[in-house]
Amino acid sequence: MSAIATLNTIAIDVVGHYGQTAKNLFAAYRAGTERAVNAFSDRYEQLVERQPLPWINSEIKASLVASQQRVARRVVDSTTRFTKIANSAVDRISAGTVKGIEAFGEQTAWANDMFVVGAFRKINLPAAKLSLQIAGRVDEASRRLSRRMAVTAVAKPTRRAKRSITRARGATRAV
Repeated sequence: MSAIATLNTIAIDVVGHYGQTAKNLFAAYRAGTERAVNAFSDRYEQLVERQPLPWINSEIKASLVASQQRVARRVVDSTTRFTKIANSAVDRISAGTVKGIEAFGEQTAWANDMFVVGAFRKINLPAAKLSLQIAGRVDEASRRLSRRMAVTAVAKPTRRAKRSITRARGATRAV
């Protein structure tokens, strides 16, 4: 494989990695927003249900919870729409960049046989390979982040729950 084909291929691969990285980050953003909204909704509902004020009856509580749920759905839907649009933009930009790299390669094909150009390409090849490795690592890290955000969080027990568990274990041991 010639140095020019390798440099063009590496450049296209780097664009692909960074495009995928952007998509992974958008997916992590969407999943993180959804998790945060769901956690807030749960806490809000618990707070409203526990409210001991006499002027807040069950009808008002239900109305407050329903209003909050509508807002939460809007936030999640807006985030989903934004990430879809952003993913489309990344696809368009990546495709345009790849076309530009290919067009540049075609327009400069006449210089492939020049000694000086060939020497510069050979010198730049290790840097291009390093750039590709970095792009691959960034892509993998963003992929892990996206997967981690997509997994629902396991609720950690509160201090009160931990004490209850400890007491229950102690009671079963005593029996």
